[in-house]
Amino acid sequence: MFNPQHARLEFEAILRGRDLHEHDLNLVDGCEALFDFYRDRRPSGRVFEQHEDADMLLFQWGTFDWGAGEQFAFSLTRQIIVYEDAEDEDIWQLSLTFEFEANDDLRSLGNGDKWCHSLLELPEFRKYVRRSTAFRVCAEHQVRRTLLEYGAAG
Repeated sequence: MFNPQHARLEFEAILRGRDLHEHDLNLVDGCEALFDFYRDRRPSGRVFEQHEDADMLLFQWGTFDWGAGEQFAFSLTRQIIVYEDAEDEDIWQLSLTFEFEANDDLRSLGNGDKWCHSLLELPEFRKYVRRSTAFRVCAEHQVRRTLLEYGAAG
């Protein structure tokens, strides 16, 4: 079990154990590391024992312009809700985002998302991500930048 405040450090330890670094991750290795982190390392605290939705995974993809030009983003996020009656500042997200240069292949994927609400859903969620068109197409493209971010949602 780990302290939810240290989620990024815990994930970085998994990467190091696989001789990986966030800045040179490929899509397959990054996704597998985050799936395994969710499966193998549980956050400590009473809220996690009582509420499955306090620890979830989110898969997102789409074309965005966040002020630096259009890009395609493929993202896996572990969302940890620290308190039962959480406000945005109590919802923490560890996001692993792969950014790609937007092109017609990637734009054609549209935008989308899918949640994994519990550890029991992980095997099916993992299959969904790996079989998704977004995963297959992104795996064929050069990653422009990989971001690992951890912070409050609000």
